[in-house]
Amino acid sequence: MADVNPYYLGAFVVYLLIVLAIGIWGYRKTTDVMDFWVMGQSMGPTLATWSLVANFVSAVSVIGFIGAVYGGGYSLMTGTILGLMLGVSGLYFVVGRVRQLNHLTLPDIIADLTGRQAARPIAGTVLLANGWLYLIMQLVGASLLVTTITGVPYEYMVWVIGVVFITYTVLGGLVSVAWTDLLQGTIMVAAVLFALGYMVLDLGGFTAINTEFAAMNSANVAPLGAGAYTLIGVVASIVAFFGTIFTEQNMIVRIAATKDVRTAKIHLAASGVILSVFYTALVILGGATTVALGNAGLSIDNIDNAFPTLITDYVPTSIGVVIILAVMSAILSTTDTRLHSTGITTARDIYSYFRPNASDESQLRVSRTATVVFGITATAAAVNPPDTIIGLYNLRAILLTSAFLVPVYTALYLSGVNGWAVLASIVVGTVLGLAANFFGGGLGIPATFIGVGSAALVLLVGYYALPNQGSGPRREYATSDD
Repeated sequence: MADVNPYYLGAFVVYLLIVLAIGIWGYRKTTDVMDFWVMGQSMGPTLATWSLVANFVSAVSVIGFIGAVYGGGYSLMTGTILGLMLGVSGLYFVVGRVRQLNHLTLPDIIADLTGRQAARPIAGTVLLANGWLYLIMQLVGASLLVTTITGVPYEYMVWVIGVVFITYTVLGGLVSVAWTDLLQGTIMVAAVLFALGYMVLDLGGFTAINTEFAAMNSANVAPLGAGAYTLIGVVASIVAFFGTIFTEQNMIVRIAATKDVRTAKIHLAASGVILSVFYTALVILGGATTVALGNAGLSIDNIDNAFPTLITDYVPTSIGVVIILAVMSAILSTTDTRLHSTGITTARDIYSYFRPNASDESQLRVSRTATVVFGITATAAAVNPPDTIIGLYNLRAILLTSAFLVPVYTALYLSGVNGWAVLASIVVGTVLGLAANFFGGGLGIPATFIGVGSAALVLLVGYYALPNQGSGPRREYATSDD
């Protein structure tokens, strides 16, 4: 504790107090379960846009992506960011259909399309696993950063951050989350652009940065890097990250929270533009970070420490405070979103399946309880994380894509598919995709391809072998008006 930086620690404490104050305000605005889940379906385009931007950018995006550029150069743009931006673009073309279905969660939609209510706990379980992994990597990123810049020991900082984001999320639900996202999203984008501007001026311009970056290793500016990516690997990565966009529970929740189809389309189009600019700036900032640390003779053992080291050992404290606000905004805005999603998934997709007559009050209570439980267990796991930030990110991308990409899009657009075939496709894709990842793939085939391919095969067999019952009669699930 002797090395605590009072300026960085002070900025961090003030930031936490502000988001806690918004959480308390959100609690006063949350009167029923629909407010907690989807803000009463009243979210306008500005709030929805910045909430999506803030939700999209995470510890992976700032700490993990800059670390990935430090370790592998600009190939990150080819292997990951392209897939993410294609996913946002692809979602734009289906958002009208999704919003018209007027369901609150992805399992709701799958159950509607297949006519099988069992889809709700099955899909909900996959989404809970994804949400828990995401919470861990967000907490690791936030705690690693704050520990590095303030000097407070990591094991303490994990719990401080965990308790704060659990508190304001459980108080106001999506009301608290959306309004903190608006604050955090604008701070995050402005601060990253400011940091990039400072580094460009400090290092002599874009051309100088790229020239030095290439001189350090010519593979840094190669589209596929130094053999880290193969063409088939790039395609698999794009498919994996594309597949996470539509199948993220928090994305469906936000679409459901918009007040109409037009707002849903506007917020996706606007956020897509903002995110494209942001990620381009972030990749260049990664190159600038690598050059700056190299020029200063600073070596990094763990690539996740590249950006925190830039803050503590390179830039002036005044610039570091601005960057800290950007990174904390990125991390907490995504953390609260995933935590909120675990609450709604547990209550709506699992609890209400087994208790279909559960009251609004009991569902709200279950949502808040699940929020606390998943938050605490993720915080405990983050004390000794099972993998790096980017490693956890890749795992949950494989999980979601293997489980949902083929079954959900097929059910959404192809009528006559037996509902049980869709559910079997989800289960088989999930199991084989994860197994392939844990055992290093099979025959050199990426785990994503194994998961997606097996899901497609099961769906194809089911289409021809089972009666084409298609979607069952659509029905609205219990809401606060029932």
